[in-house]
Amino acid sequence: MAKIEDSTKRRSNEMDEQSVTSIPPKKRFLSRASSPNEEDQEEGEDASDSFKEPLEAFRKDAIMRQWKEYMRSVKRWKKYIEQAEENKSESEQHLKLWEDSFKQLQTFLSNIIQEGLSSLGQTSHSLDVNDDEFKRLLQEDWATELASNMSNAYKNKDYNDLTISKLNQLIESWVTKRENITTGFESVFEDGSLQDIQRAHSRILSSWVSSQRSLGELRHRYKLSNFKYLLLSEELRILNDRLSSTEDSLRQAQAELEKVENKNSVKNEDTKMTDVVPSTVTTDTVPPATFNTPDTSSHDPLIRAQQTLEQKLHDIELIKEDRIALKQQIARLEMDLICVPESRIYKSAICRNLSQSRAYHKDKCNHLSNICHDLQSSLDELNCNRRKLIKELDSEQVSYFQELREQLCKLDGDLTRIRGERDKLQMNLEERKASTEIGRCSIAELKIIADTRKERVNYLETEVLRLQKKMAARTGVKEYYELLLNSDGREPLLLPLQNELKALEEQMEEKKSLIHHENLEQELSQISQMKQLELEANAFQTKYGFHPSTIMSDAQVEMVLQDRIEKEKLIISESKEKILGLEATEKQLLSEIESVSNAYAELEEGNMAKVKELFALEDEVLKLQSERVKYNQTFTSLNKSKDALSMVANSLAKQGDKQLAHIKQMNEREKNLISQATCLKREHDTSKAVYDIYKQKSEETKLTLDDLKEKTLFAKDRILELQTSILDKIRLIEEGAHTRLRLEESSELLKRKVDSTNKVERPAGMKLRKEREEYRVSEYEKEIFE
Repeated sequence: MAKIEDSTKRRSNEMDEQSVTSIPPKKRFLSRASSPNEEDQEEGEDASDSFKEPLEAFRKDAIMRQWKEYMRSVKRWKKYIEQAEENKSESEQHLKLWEDSFKQLQTFLSNIIQEGLSSLGQTSHSLDVNDDEFKRLLQEDWATELASNMSNAYKNKDYNDLTISKLNQLIESWVTKRENITTGFESVFEDGSLQDIQRAHSRILSSWVSSQRSLGELRHRYKLSNFKYLLLSEELRILNDRLSSTEDSLRQAQAELEKVENKNSVKNEDTKMTDVVPSTVTTDTVPPATFNTPDTSSHDPLIRAQQTLEQKLHDIELIKEDRIALKQQIARLEMDLICVPESRIYKSAICRNLSQSRAYHKDKCNHLSNICHDLQSSLDELNCNRRKLIKELDSEQVSYFQELREQLCKLDGDLTRIRGERDKLQMNLEERKASTEIGRCSIAELKIIADTRKERVNYLETEVLRLQKKMAARTGVKEYYELLLNSDGREPLLLPLQNELKALEEQMEEKKSLIHHENLEQELSQISQMKQLELEANAFQTKYGFHPSTIMSDAQVEMVLQDRIEKEKLIISESKEKILGLEATEKQLLSEIESVSNAYAELEEGNMAKVKELFALEDEVLKLQSERVKYNQTFTSLNKSKDALSMVANSLAKQGDKQLAHIKQMNEREKNLISQATCLKREHDTSKAVYDIYKQKSEETKLTLDDLKEKTLFAKDRILELQTSILDKIRLIEEGAHTRLRLEESSELLKRKVDSTNKVERPAGMKLRKEREEYRVSEYEKEIFE
């Protein structure tokens, strides 16, 4: 209503503005008088100037009006946008409220179910809150399509039967579910604290259901009244059309009657004129007069008017019969609308189309299930093949790791050899420096230099160990990595082998003591031969890729050897690349050693200065050591007191922990109680809000019903008025018909009098009268043809 008032106000404002604005100028027509050419030109210029001024003013006014209209439209669209944003925000808030209420309801139900099951001594792991189910529930048809359709229908006041029927079905199903839930948990609600909630819930649910059913009944009544109103309005329209047609026919009949009356008056005048002439009648003229009477009766307009009136009365009776038949048909259709038989429903086109679509979707579903089954079987096959591939990859990776271990062993041997050479070179260097007596003043200097060298060697060893660990981590072998971690950088592969060798030697000695000395040598020789054969077979297998005991053809052996040769070539190429890399690292190390030897002289000078500083520092260190002894004594006494205080603090902390645990339990219990209370309060508020909303809706429907009742009463009054007017018109038509019949009777009487007078007339008067009648008949025929 507010929008309609705003639009009416805007229209009134626009009309006022248009009335205020100046009216466009009218065209001015200049009249030329007989004057010279110069005067005509001057007058033409003045007229054109005077004609242009109001045009420019009108153009400016039109531009201003257009601009104002644009500004109004901009403001209007801004208002529409703001209203749309407000509606959007309101709908989002409503949606959030519904989501919160659903989640609260779910948590409340889950708590109640868990409490009931715990009281019965059962547990349920499937009653946890699941947000996905609520999201799926909010994404169903009733929340996405039906809710939006209903909101649009309530806004536009365009109620669709399908949406309303779907809503009623959803409401019924929801009510049945809620009733089943409440009946299923009656044992849980038997407690004293939950009985009030159950009663309030049942009371609210029953009131809501009753309001919904009353709304449905009101909608049904509204539909019936609307349908009856439409039928009655259609009948009224048909009757009005028929009345207008009858009125037109009556007017035509009245016009024809007036013409006939005029002709009768003319005839009466003619008869008066003939009465003046002396009446002389002969026997010869009587038969022609009697012969001409049927012609006049056939061309008489009164008879024609009577026939047309009879025809119109017959049409009116047919219209009444049609009206009665239409009323019966409408009543039959109303009965069919109220109770439609099932046979007609199943035979309807919609039901057939739905059955065909169901069969089509069923076939489609079966086809998709077959496709899914095929895909599942193919997926199982792929999983089986995947396991085989994983096993093959594991075997290849194991062989690759073994090769890497062998290469690492070789590199470790090279590294130890390089270290030995480096140590030898360093010893030679030190011996040469010791032999030379340049810059050697004391044993302390030599110690410092040795310490620096050791630190450098340790740094290099740690760097090498870090690189070894990095290589071991890249291999992915956990045991090898742990072995390097436990080895502190000293030949990590020899220690476990030495330990295993010692263990095997001990086992051998124990077994030798048990076995007889006579067969010992033979068995040892056989075992050694067996071991040698096994080692040779393993070496053959590792070298050529197959066991010598396996039976293979020459082609297979060639294929295996070719594969083995290609693998060995690849390994050799990779080992060459690694050797080149190691040589590069060795060159880098040698270059570092040379740089160290070059920087040695500079370091010695710096070392001498640092040695002097160290002597001064040693004195200070001695002083600090003496002070340290004193402070250690005080520290031990403080530690003893600290231990005693820590014992007391531990006991107090234990008591505090116990108290905190009790406080946490009480806080959790309080939080649970508060959350339950808030949930119940929110549920109460939401139910109250829903109740208020439905109460408002019921009041609105009552108001609309009252309006509809008023409209129906007004329509009934109008129909009664129309019925009375129709009856009055019919009565007037019947009275006109009676008057026409009386006129016809009077015209017949007049005709008989004329005929009687014509029989007594003279032959000259008869001739004149006949000529006059023929002339009038010809004129009448001309008028009819025109």
